[in-house]
Order: sequence, then structure tokens, then C-alpha cells
Amino acid sequence: MIPNFECILDRDVAQEIIEQSVEVITQDGILFRQGQRGDCLYFVKWGEVTLTMLAGEKEIRLRAGKGSLLGIAALFGNQPHSMTAKTIWDAEIFSIGPRAFTGLLNRDLRIKENVLQVLAGEVRAIRRAFSQLI
Repeated sequence: MIPNFECILDRDVAQEIIEQSVEVITQDGILFRQGQRGDCLYFVKWGEVTLTMLAGEKEIRLRAGKGSLLGIAALFGNQPHSMTAKTIWDAEIFSIGPRAFTGLLNRDLRIKENVLQVLAGEVRAIRRAFSQLI
């Protein structure tokens, strides 16, 4: 399971993310595909998302649940997504545009630190998944 962004944010900031977002409700839908350019972030209000990475002939799967923030590396690295994100069941997910998210980052140093914690947690989760393939 990837780190939960909501648990490292205070409730007011999480609510602000939701208020600045466009609501997207998906039913077994694809949020983004591996190799696609990132144009927004996704905040999982409720539900669960499977993140899948194809590595040669093998497949790595991670889960992201309530409070997860997805797509950070693709958006800020201006790189394609390294995974495909698909909802498992019905989910309520908010898309967050880069300007709105940059505004949140610039508002409080703690948010920048929290985003780095999420990215570091994703790297650790992917490393664990890779080590299980070997």
C-alpha cells in the first residue's frame, strides 16, 4: 500500500484540496496509463485504486486507498506516468490541477515536506515489490 497523503496533512488542507478540485467519480475506470504524460494529480477521497507497473514480462501491483495522492512524479517531473492507475471498485477521486497544487505547496513548507514523504514512501513500496519479483 502506498502512503496516505491525508494522514500527513491536517484536515483543513485536505478539505482545501477537495474544494479546489474537480470531482471525478469512476467505476472501474482508468485514471492514467503507464507512459501517458501527467496533467494533474488525483486525490482519493474514498475507494481504492490499483497501481500497475509493467517491468518486462512481470507486473508489479500496489494499492492506494482513501487519502492517497497519485501522479506527483509525472506532473512535477514532466515525465510520463510510470504506472497505470485503475479503480478497483467505485471510487470518488478529485483531480487537482498543477496551479492549484502549486498554490498549496507554496502556502506551507509542511506540505512540501509531506509530498516528499509520499514520494519516498512510493519509492520504498516499489522497491519492496521489485524485491519480491526477484
